[in-house]
Amino acid sequence: MDYKPGSPPPRHNVLRPHHVDLFAMILLAFKEFHGKLPQQFLLYIYRFLIVEVSEAVQPATHQQIVDFLKGAPLMNNLNIQNYILAFESAPKQLINVAQLTSFFHISPITVRLFCRRCHTGFSRLSFYGVMELLKDYQSWCAGDAKAGYGPVEKDLLTGDIWLFTTMSDYGSTAHPQAFEAWEKGRDTGDDVIGPENLRRYFEQMFHTNNDSIRQNALLNLIRMHYVRKEYAAASKLLQETIAVARTCGDRVTLQHCISMLHRLPTPTGVPVLNEIQPDLHPLEVLYDVAKLLQPRSGQPLTLAFEKVAQATGLYNSWVDLRKISPHDRERLGLHAMQAVLWSTLGCHRLAKVEESIVQVFSRWGDDDPNRLNSLLNQAHRMARNGLYQDALTLLVQPRTWRGLSLDLYQEWANMIWHILALRVSRRGQRRLFHDFLLPRQPSSSTFASKEYFFDDCTSSLPPMSDELHQVMSARRRGQAVTAIQPLLQSLWNSEFQGRFPLYRLGVILLADVGLEFGMSKHCQSLIEGILPQLLPGHEIEHRALACYTLGRCIIASSDTELAELRSALPHLLMAEDDYVHLEMFEAASDVQWLLMVVYHNLGMTTEGAAVYERYNCTTAKIKMYEESPMDEEVESVWTLVTDVGALLAGR
Repeated sequence: MDYKPGSPPPRHNVLRPHHVDLFAMILLAFKEFHGKLPQQFLLYIYRFLIVEVSEAVQPATHQQIVDFLKGAPLMNNLNIQNYILAFESAPKQLINVAQLTSFFHISPITVRLFCRRCHTGFSRLSFYGVMELLKDYQSWCAGDAKAGYGPVEKDLLTGDIWLFTTMSDYGSTAHPQAFEAWEKGRDTGDDVIGPENLRRYFEQMFHTNNDSIRQNALLNLIRMHYVRKEYAAASKLLQETIAVARTCGDRVTLQHCISMLHRLPTPTGVPVLNEIQPDLHPLEVLYDVAKLLQPRSGQPLTLAFEKVAQATGLYNSWVDLRKISPHDRERLGLHAMQAVLWSTLGCHRLAKVEESIVQVFSRWGDDDPNRLNSLLNQAHRMARNGLYQDALTLLVQPRTWRGLSLDLYQEWANMIWHILALRVSRRGQRRLFHDFLLPRQPSSSTFASKEYFFDDCTSSLPPMSDELHQVMSARRRGQAVTAIQPLLQSLWNSEFQGRFPLYRLGVILLADVGLEFGMSKHCQSLIEGILPQLLPGHEIEHRALACYTLGRCIIASSDTELAELRSALPHLLMAEDDYVHLEMFEAASDVQWLLMVVYHNLGMTTEGAAVYERYNCTTAKIKMYEESPMDEEVESVWTLVTDVGALLAGR
């Protein structure tokens, strides 16, 4: 028999020659020599038996066992010497069927499970089976390592020659190998092997009742299609599964199907929330939070926090009433969702606390979606704040992507692509984006060019973001006055829903529009009202725009007074540093041009000359990035992403 580390245990308990030797060791140590052997020698034997009885490695041969015993400590002890001599004489004492039968009917008081398995297995052997075992054991002790280790086929016609058959020998039982193959096919994206093994697994006999379990196979297929965003196939299978579950009276599977039906996109775009039911899983209530996080829901985030509280209470009740042990992934899912909620609300420090809980208590190199999502959100936040290298380093580490399924790999690759696209768009490398990145866009990407460029594309953004994009596009064309209505609508919706980062951005744009109406004092007060929330630097791009707008407001209301002009310098310098840090060189050049004007009016020629040098450097970078057709770092990162995908698919 071949033993491989990590392989599943054997289906049947087959007596092998080395089992006879192990049984003899245990019998001699705890029956014949009980209380006579030193503790140090017993510990030596225990360590050997733990490995051999567990069958985690290739079994030792008879000569290897003898050599092991002869290398024991305290060899001068007379009882140890007699023990080894008795063990060496075991093959000479077991030379006929009667002796072997008497040997296996002696039950030692220790290692009960192993000895009982050997005793039960031997009791089921027929006379011919005992003779075959005896012959194999004698050949094995003589040095034939293959004797008694051939494959054992379960044949109903000839099986009674070797065994006293029982009712269990005439029936087949379920085995997990088919489900393991299904999981491997699902994780590697094999659409042929996966579903076929799933069908084979659920076609096995799990019990003697007439209840059908076909609905469980269909439910697994539905989840696979849902994760891959194949909603049409999932919806079609759901109708069939609901009918089968109702026919079988399977309430639990029926509730899972109804919850999955509520997850599918609706034609109106309005999400369907779950009602608390006895068989409703707590994580389905937690997924309602993800539905409420969609801006199209139109609901305030306070309702999402109420759903988190409901999911937490329902999960605790679920664990207590059903007497089940809590699952780490399910518990960490509550923290992962709270991290997203706090980040959407604008409380980034609380979001970092929840993300830290997820990352500390989850395993590296696993396909845990909670850990992956927390890392993706952290990397996206770092990239938005200009830490592109740190964000990419966090994601390309082997402990981040090792063990991911292909579905999770697509999310991982999608985030790396978006980080690269964000940096390229901020630098103004449109040629690199259209020639290299855009053709390599992941198939699962939800990319809209409006996220990075001022394009008039047909793809739309979420409601509030789309309205703010209209304002910024109009502002870029010098027609911000025409976008008052969408700006006010975005402000009202973001304040009502509690999406304060979008609300602060709307206030900044409102102040920018107000400058065109000569309302500099009022616009300055608007910016100063939200500046304390922006100064910590959780959203550096928002802070840069706010400081730039505040500096323009101060200049517009200064009435050529030098003291007020001087007070605008710290805000403009902060805006310049932030834009340079974010590598938004076009915006940085605008700030530097305004700084040169202010320094000129203040008569500060030295500082003005320094800003002029930085302005020339910035414009040179803009021209360089516009003309650059390729970036070696971008190419090497994406090559790594494709190599990781090939590695994960070839597992």
